[in-house]
Amino acid sequence: MKKLMIEIKNHLMTGISFALPVIIAGSLMVAVAKIIGLAIGESNLDAFANSHGLANWLYLTQDIGFKIIGLMNYVLGAYVAYSVAGKKGLASGFTAGLIASLTGSGFIGAVLGGLLAGYSSEWVARKIKITGSAASSVPLIILPFITVGLQVLVMLLLLGDVLSWLNTSLMAWVQQMTKDGTSTVVLAAVLGGMICFDLGGPVNKAAWGTANVLFLSGVYLPAILVNVAIIIPPLGYAAARFLRPDNFNQTLKEAGNGSIIMGILGISEGAIPFTLRNPARLIPLNVLAGTLGAVTVALLKAYPIMPPLGGLYGGFTVGNPWAYFIGALVGTAVIAFGANLLVNFNDEELGIKSSNNPTEEIEIKFD
Repeated sequence: MKKLMIEIKNHLMTGISFALPVIIAGSLMVAVAKIIGLAIGESNLDAFANSHGLANWLYLTQDIGFKIIGLMNYVLGAYVAYSVAGKKGLASGFTAGLIASLTGSGFIGAVLGGLLAGYSSEWVARKIKITGSAASSVPLIILPFITVGLQVLVMLLLLGDVLSWLNTSLMAWVQQMTKDGTSTVVLAAVLGGMICFDLGGPVNKAAWGTANVLFLSGVYLPAILVNVAIIIPPLGYAAARFLRPDNFNQTLKEAGNGSIIMGILGISEGAIPFTLRNPARLIPLNVLAGTLGAVTVALLKAYPIMPPLGGLYGGFTVGNPWAYFIGALVGTAVIAFGANLLVNFNDEELGIKSSNNPTEEIEIKFD
């Protein structure tokens, strides 16, 4: 059972990894259009639906952006199935996404339908064998007929209404949580701390996946909290390196230069070389910084005005962008000052003694 759950989680993450570029592309289209619209004094681009020139271009760009985002269920269902069964699961997987969109079962329906598509495709390909000239009918006719038929029977007729109700109830609960100040702060603390705990590891991915599940279902605030937490560790260590350069060896000074770019882009792994110098002290510091940064964003009431983008520039896609930037600054400052107080990032910190004599032993101590 444990092995099966790990497999299902991996299939889910594969589907999300295929869906996210589509969502980000659509979000960028919406963001560009809205930012230009705000610059010319119009926040509601629907007002430009019947206009001409630049105004109409902005409306059409926003419209196509939202339509691209609307492909989410199709891509997710298809590529969860693809992760399980390869290309033979795609037809049924796309059908799962279509049914999820039609019934309103959303992310839940797309994932469950994608799993059904993948495993049923594997079963049909393994159990139904036809030899001779009719062998090509299995992948072209029999397999899609059975697997797509299962989607209609199970995901539409049997579970469609149930999953739609479940998805609607879940989204309503999360949205209510984001409106309650105390619950939002708790959510921010949990997500921010998890993101910064293992910097791309399973805990980080659990928080990231949760936020993106909600993002794909149109609940954007958790994604904002996660996005700001992700940029904090790499920017924090980059700031620490410039704040006290004599506390860092040459290798980490160069890593600090790269961490600036990684922080701006929202790649938390840029903090790993620094954290590894003393995980016992720096992991709690990272968690504290991520928690305080995300909580600051929640307390200052950042709110989504469009599908949010990751990275430091994601603040421009958030209502009250100063909340986003101040949250990032708070978390960055915690690491910048705390890391220099807690750890010596020079080679001597690891107890490494070097010599110009190549025959002399090198002693390495682990405290």
